[in-house]
Amino acid sequence: MDLQGSSVKYLVTKVKQDLLASSQVDVYGLVPPSPYDTAWLSMVSNPQHSDQPLFQGCLDWVLQHQNRGGFWGENIGHPTLECLTSTLACIVALITWNVGHDAIQKGLAFIHGNTERLLEEQNGSFPEWFAIVFPAMIELAETKGLHVYFSNGLVEQVFLERQEILQTRRWVSGCGQQQYYPALMLQYLEDGLIQSPSAIAYAFMKTGNKEFLVKHVVMEFFMYMTSCVRLLLPIPAVYPLDEDLVNILLINQIETLGLAEHFMEEIKSLLAQVYRSCISCKESKSMGKHAIPLQLYTHALSFRLLRLYGYRVSPRKFCRFLEDEDIVTYIEEYHELFLSAMYNVYRATDVTFTGENQLEDARAFSRRILEKETMKNCTNLVRPISLTNLQGQIKHELSIPWLARLDHLEHRRCIERKETLGPWTGNSLSYRLLACQSNAMLLQLAIENYTLRQSIFRNELKELERWSKILSQNNLLTNVDISYKIRWEPKGLTGHGKTIFNALKDFVDDISGKFFNKNGYDIKAYLQDLVRLYFQISVDNIFLHLCVALW
Repeated sequence: MDLQGSSVKYLVTKVKQDLLASSQVDVYGLVPPSPYDTAWLSMVSNPQHSDQPLFQGCLDWVLQHQNRGGFWGENIGHPTLECLTSTLACIVALITWNVGHDAIQKGLAFIHGNTERLLEEQNGSFPEWFAIVFPAMIELAETKGLHVYFSNGLVEQVFLERQEILQTRRWVSGCGQQQYYPALMLQYLEDGLIQSPSAIAYAFMKTGNKEFLVKHVVMEFFMYMTSCVRLLLPIPAVYPLDEDLVNILLINQIETLGLAEHFMEEIKSLLAQVYRSCISCKESKSMGKHAIPLQLYTHALSFRLLRLYGYRVSPRKFCRFLEDEDIVTYIEEYHELFLSAMYNVYRATDVTFTGENQLEDARAFSRRILEKETMKNCTNLVRPISLTNLQGQIKHELSIPWLARLDHLEHRRCIERKETLGPWTGNSLSYRLLACQSNAMLLQLAIENYTLRQSIFRNELKELERWSKILSQNNLLTNVDISYKIRWEPKGLTGHGKTIFNALKDFVDDISGKFFNKNGYDIKAYLQDLVRLYFQISVDNIFLHLCVALW
């Protein structure tokens, strides 16, 4: 146990140094890298030297981070749809600057060898962001003189789905439309909602300084990127990040892994920042519907964690959506986009106080949405691993009340899941926390911590078994002692108690008989009193030692 304890202490210290080194957590160091966005920024040419990239560091990162399988992206079990779009973007970036020829060929081999298989796994159901981005990346590759060919009709089906989306929707959730359709993208800019580095890079390349850099948010971004891009590499999929969201995701991950006891000071510091933001932030005005899922997710999870740690917070921020009939209808119609949000709304209502009608209404509504998902027959549908994990968590949440769960078993469930459960909003998970290296470190600590606790529990169980034997012996002696006090006969005794009583009775009878024959008087009653006294002392001593052990 000493060795396990030392390992846990070492890992706790390492996590504090690497992830929580100061009160201001490096949120950009916690989120997964985005090869897709990094590739797009590497395509931007320097306005003063058009034959050179504006962000050379981004191009260098693309050259250095191709996986052995020939793709770019996180390899979680096996490549995903995100790897297809990221790989195409990185290939186009390398072609743009005529570098990395071997990497281009390896990337193309991956695209041609895996695209159809990954599309077949979707069983004809493609995420909206993919239906927009993937065809656009193929078209972009064609403009660079690169022919990407496929033998069956699945790719054509993705193109048809994109056309249908663009004809039936004025806007599309996720980042895809922002990236490839300037008119719609600039509409987002006017609302101040664009947060995608790849979208900004595309707009800058297409519209130039005159039409684009006059936008304050974009100028601010490019000034920041120009001065700090080396520090930010690899580029995150969202800029700027919602620091409060990243903080609560980190706290939630530490909690669900069973590690909170090791990081109480850090958790308190991070929650204090979240609380200050909550009380200082005014209620926002109406926003685009695409932003609602993430907003609900953030407010609900913040509320739960703050209330669990003793903060007095109002549920209004995440309950007020119930007052808007349009939003309620939208959630019910596109409930899959809101699964993460409704999951956390439902969990937030675990900490409801008496008379909080808003929370009771939110619990009923969120449960109805979640139950709609659990009733689906998804047997033949291959879904992203993050959504599959979320569905498993939803079923667990609805089937076992929060107060009826065993924390130690809940921690094990989280450890076995391995992947961090971030907000699912129907597109690529830009906010999936943590980056692979950071998550691996926390998982290793969680495993060591769980193993240490198990060893402690086993030792405690052995002690309980020892105490149980003591108590069994004590009960036996107590029964015999009580029988002696009341009567000197085996009536009512059974088992070992009766056997011991008969042995003692024979012993007393034999000694008293011999003494009577030799000395002429009976000492049986005296011997019986001595036996009673002996048992009383023995019982009292056993209870005394047991109390000391328990203390």
